[in-house]
Amino acid sequence: MFIRLDDVAPADLSGIGSKAFNCARLRQAGFPVPDGVAVSSDTTDADVATLLGHPWFSSLSGVRFAVRSSGLGEDSAEHSFAGLHETRLNVERDQLIDAVLSCRRSAGSLEASSYRAARQIAADEARIGVFVQRMVPATASGVAFTLNPVTGADEVVVNAGAGLGEALVSGQIDPDEFRVGKRDRRILSTRIGGNRGDGTPLLSPVQVTTLTDLLLRIEQHYGAPQDVEWCHDGEQFWIVQSRPVTTSRAASAQPSPGDPEWTRANLAEVMPDQLSPQALSIYVDLLDRGERDFFGKLFAPESELGPIIKAFHGRLYFNLSQLRHVTQTVGAAPADTLRSLGHSEEIRPEDEIARRPPLGTFLPALPDLLRLVFNSLRAGPVFQEHRQHLEEILERLAGDPAALSDAAIAETFDWWLTSTPQTLKAVLVMSGVQMHEDVLRKACKAVGFPFDRLVYPQLASGERSVSTQQAVDLVALADVARHEPASKAYLLSAETGFVDFRTALAGTEFLRGLDDFLGRYGHRGRYESDWALPRLHEDPSPALFAICTHLQGPPVDMQAAAARQEADAAEARCAFEARLTAWQRWTLLPRVRSTLRRLKQQYLWREAVRSDLTRVVSRLREWHLELANRFVRRGWIDRRDDYFLIDLNDVKAAALDPSRGPQLRPLAAKAAARLAAERDLRMPLLMRESTLEEQIGRLSDLPTPDSNGDSLTGLCVSPGSVEAEVVVLRDPRDFALMKPGAILVTIATDPSWTTLFTVASGVIVEVGGMLSHASTIAREFGLPALANVKDATRILKTGDRVKLDASAGRVIR
Repeated sequence: MFIRLDDVAPADLSGIGSKAFNCARLRQAGFPVPDGVAVSSDTTDADVATLLGHPWFSSLSGVRFAVRSSGLGEDSAEHSFAGLHETRLNVERDQLIDAVLSCRRSAGSLEASSYRAARQIAADEARIGVFVQRMVPATASGVAFTLNPVTGADEVVVNAGAGLGEALVSGQIDPDEFRVGKRDRRILSTRIGGNRGDGTPLLSPVQVTTLTDLLLRIEQHYGAPQDVEWCHDGEQFWIVQSRPVTTSRAASAQPSPGDPEWTRANLAEVMPDQLSPQALSIYVDLLDRGERDFFGKLFAPESELGPIIKAFHGRLYFNLSQLRHVTQTVGAAPADTLRSLGHSEEIRPEDEIARRPPLGTFLPALPDLLRLVFNSLRAGPVFQEHRQHLEEILERLAGDPAALSDAAIAETFDWWLTSTPQTLKAVLVMSGVQMHEDVLRKACKAVGFPFDRLVYPQLASGERSVSTQQAVDLVALADVARHEPASKAYLLSAETGFVDFRTALAGTEFLRGLDDFLGRYGHRGRYESDWALPRLHEDPSPALFAICTHLQGPPVDMQAAAARQEADAAEARCAFEARLTAWQRWTLLPRVRSTLRRLKQQYLWREAVRSDLTRVVSRLREWHLELANRFVRRGWIDRRDDYFLIDLNDVKAAALDPSRGPQLRPLAAKAAARLAAERDLRMPLLMRESTLEEQIGRLSDLPTPDSNGDSLTGLCVSPGSVEAEVVVLRDPRDFALMKPGAILVTIATDPSWTTLFTVASGVIVEVGGMLSHASTIAREFGLPALANVKDATRILKTGDRVKLDASAGRVIR
């Protein structure tokens, strides 16, 4: 239950955790480690209350304590939970029990759970031990590496800050840094941080050498490079933690001139695997200009880190190195960016720590940062400005393109290209929810309450987003068909399609309701960002197949579901508020309540903006189709859809100069051949440009994943648990295969999938993060949902029965 560090034996590792065991091992080997007591992970909270009765405490008087978590599997060569589990310093004796219990609870934090899930760490390794040490009154402290964690060079790197090391580890201060050669102990470089105004280093050359000798003895003891936390009490150095270096690969995460990282995790959700060549070239230009206009100097110059967006083999990728640069510049935690994009498996423990940015980077970007904060605070007015601008665009596109010349249509395209970057402002402002989530995350941590338990039910309750309302309205339309025998019989018998639905359903209440539904949502469709693809008003089959799925099961009571969500949200709020002190009710609670309202509203506006922009794309598609049909009639292209294979500049050139029209057919043929050649490429979600071809080859050679595995892991984006069979779908054209009550498994979802959420009991997607469509809609419907479940559509088969435990980040067959 309680074990002195001097008495720890090898058999105790499984109970006390790696951190406590490593400290005990070092102390027993003669290294200067403060004495202490380890609390085993299987100790009950009731037994923890008796901790002060241990004999070790009877010999201590007027001593403060350091209380540190020690998770099973923590600080191994494969895993490091640095910064994820709780540490309490300068703890008085009467506060000791509360500190131990707080450290134990930190194992259930979102960050720690996400880290375990991303690395498929077994559930039994989530147990956590705690150890209590005598607090060293440090005059200086820091971290040191016996291998350079950035460059991988075989040298010692020492970071030093004044006082306790907590501020340094959490990135709140700018440390001194010393690089020391291992062979001759020569100080290779010294960088003075922000510790003192007189410009003198915290450690003297003799102290740096003494610490280096101690560090290299520890490395020799373990036989591997070490990441060490140390402190100095004015007389000697003390070691308070040592673990294997797991950050040597951090160099790969550093922005690399000429070879940045690229990600398509977020784009793969909203864009088809292969965009039409016409849309692809437009989006590369529009998104790059729009993002640079919005973020300004928060992005690095293109000459340093490259463009914001780029196409590789017909797929769009965002520049992750640029996004990391933005995160670093504003002093935010990189983990939040990676989690929202859908790269939780790439999160290192240090990514969870928000660090103070270098002044040389921060000051030039400060005006743009203040502008972004200002825009976020005035999200409401930004949304209204967006709506006004949208009406102006739709008014311009309201005319009949059939009455216009080719040149006039081409001129309209130029006008749209000029005005569109302005519309991206609303998209980016409404997507900027991280500031609000950070406030809530810190509040939950201060109270000791799970972030997801408080926040997710609030996002699920109340007003529905436009995407969720679309699904709710479709359920109501299904109920119309359910009570109209002729409509129900037709829909259930049309197994192969609905080409004659208007004739077959003429005069029915259902058809009138369907037309009303299409009037509100007909602009939406499969991968609706690409204007080469049809809208619902052109082909309502996906909606009709979803209605068929509803008709095969019992009616869905959406009012009862909404009432349950309201009750869950109220229960979560009450549970949170019950944990507050009287002071927190005055200071913390008002801010939490207002931030929850802002966060919910911003998610609603985000979906509305997305729907609005799709309305513009849908209307613009009609102008493109007019020109495409003309080109077919003139014999310039063979088929209408060949038009979308042609670069818009070539389209405009032919519209302005008909003599160039015959050149379009070979251009379309060339683009079609390129699409076909690249169609079956398995593109990575994350890569460096220099290794792309190598990664494509490696992905292509991968065998089909083992379908007999017992479990899969992913990122919880909507909590809960359900046991059911799965239905694996890869395309909206497969909607007819969905079964009521099944768990939907797919690669990613966009709004065209929303209707299936009304019949699904859970959602598993391969791609997506906290901001993804599947995450947002699953939370609104109260469905357990996991994102980033790698190869889910290849491993799971339709009909497999699984337990989806989203809260634990796991799918168990």
